[in-house]
Amino acid sequence: MNKLKTAVLCLISLVLTGCTSPNFSVEGLVDAPKLTEEQSQIHEALTKSVGSNITLKYPRNGDYRSAYVIANIDDEPDNEAIVFYEYKETNKEKGMKINILDTDEDGEWFSVKEVSGAGTDVDKVIVSQLGSGSDINVVIGYMNQSADEKTMEVYSYKDDDFKKIGTDTYSVLEAMDFDNNGRNDLVAIQKTVNAETEKITAKASLLKLEKGEIKREMTIDMLDNVESYVKVTRGLLADGRHALFIDGSTSDGNIQTELLYYRYSTLQNPVQQRKEKLLSACTRNMDFRGTCMDIDGDGVVEIPSVKPMPGYENVETPQQKYLVTWNTYKDFYVLEEKYSGYQSNSSFIAFPKRWEGKVTVKTDIDTGEVIFYKYTGDVNTSTTELVRYCSGLKEDDEKLTAAGYELITSKGQLNYYVKIPKDKTEQLVLTIDEVKNNFYPTE
Repeated sequence: MNKLKTAVLCLISLVLTGCTSPNFSVEGLVDAPKLTEEQSQIHEALTKSVGSNITLKYPRNGDYRSAYVIANIDDEPDNEAIVFYEYKETNKEKGMKINILDTDEDGEWFSVKEVSGAGTDVDKVIVSQLGSGSDINVVIGYMNQSADEKTMEVYSYKDDDFKKIGTDTYSVLEAMDFDNNGRNDLVAIQKTVNAETEKITAKASLLKLEKGEIKREMTIDMLDNVESYVKVTRGLLADGRHALFIDGSTSDGNIQTELLYYRYSTLQNPVQQRKEKLLSACTRNMDFRGTCMDIDGDGVVEIPSVKPMPGYENVETPQQKYLVTWNTYKDFYVLEEKYSGYQSNSSFIAFPKRWEGKVTVKTDIDTGEVIFYKYTGDVNTSTTELVRYCSGLKEDDEKLTAAGYELITSKGQLNYYVKIPKDKTEQLVLTIDEVKNNFYPTE
């Protein structure tokens, strides 16, 4: 049991606090990615053309995360490949390289053209139609080590020619069908600095390609206190509209959320448009830096807001614990509470209505487990245990169930367990069904 106790402590630290363990690693659970047969064929054709002394470059963000982007980028039925790399040799031209490969009539891959990129790393790749016609464009966002501002380049591929047809800068770049017309719109957030006042402002625009030039349309202001954008989440509003949820880090270290969606034939940013009503609820302090997510997997993205857990109102960090409320945005500048409960790095435990204001959280000194207690007005005197959670590898199931833990759900390599007190006379003790219905793995 001592060994089991140590294992549970380690796993709970990973799941509930995000700590790392010397005995636990992703590499031990997941095999390293291997090239598919098609990628291997592309790589062989690439090295036949440019040599093998190259370093592949992988997009950091977006839908395409492989150094081998395979997509249909022309008006022919077959796919093409876009490969990112740089040369290792000192006698070769430095910097990012892009190679376009296609297939011949026998289905064999061959290199069509090599071009130079505009940065040291690839931020993201977007394949979409930007103009009013049917032409497919490739948008590549580049990162530079010496600058926060990123560069996008728009390319077309016709008649075996991959050429740049437009360029611009951005801080955030995403593609989404905002107006539900069946075609993705390209939205960019761009910062500008006033040369006289040095004040930074940001605006969001839909981008269109007209006669080889990128045009900004439907421009709307963003909040001007953002130092950097840390996460963008695509999803739905409560009424089913498509929206982007943009989390930014402010100059005072907080995280705040803005959202962009299409209404009245233009872009809307309700948090900026009604700051006095929405901004405080969309801002989290520097100690809880959670970002937006679809907490329950229904497609609707929730925005977190926080306040101290009962009994922690006057407790300083790092001992502070937070009650997290996940809100959905409804039209006419309304945030509506969907869930309220305890948030860890990898899971969310929603509080049932009868727990509101009556339950708090403490950490078990011996095991490190996070345990929920009936709140009596003082954290130190709240000793009636209601439920405790832990997780374990699937191979540890027998040991954990023998120790009184019940399996509630699984995700990836982990099982999630709960231990409920045997004494059910306390009305705040949850049933196993309540536990299952209120537990949401988030990783």
